[in-house]
Amino acid sequence: MTRTQRLRPVVQHNDKKEKSALQEVARSQGVLEIEQGRLTRLQDYKLEYLQKKKYDIGVFTPIELQEFNRFMQQLDQTIARQMELVQIRQRELEQKRDLWQASRIDARKMHKVVEKLQRQEVTEQERREQKALDEFSQRKITRT
Repeated sequence: MTRTQRLRPVVQHNDKKEKSALQEVARSQGVLEIEQGRLTRLQDYKLEYLQKKKYDIGVFTPIELQEFNRFMQQLDQTIARQMELVQIRQRELEQKRDLWQASRIDARKMHKVVEKLQRQEVTEQERREQKALDEFSQRKITRT
């Protein structure tokens, strides 16, 4: 068994690890996009609600105004929590990208090692074949 054949399982493991890390990046990106979409919808809802209520502001009773302010505070808190969640998801995505980059580098290094070994093995094989041809030629010359 050649050295490259013995390294094949290691190369395959590194390739699987890289692929898995890339899938995690994709999943994390999808989750981030969902959370960003929720944040955008909340912010848009707040703007629409404020636009709609802007014209009704003169007809509020004190209790309705209090309820409006309470609702806006709750909406602002919800938006703030969603912004925090988006930031958490962004950090998670960056961590997963870093892990993927590291696994990608490892996989490339292993591929380069295997390529180098393959070139050495080919060179060694060619040298053995040349040596065998030289010996065969020498025996042929000495027999004649």
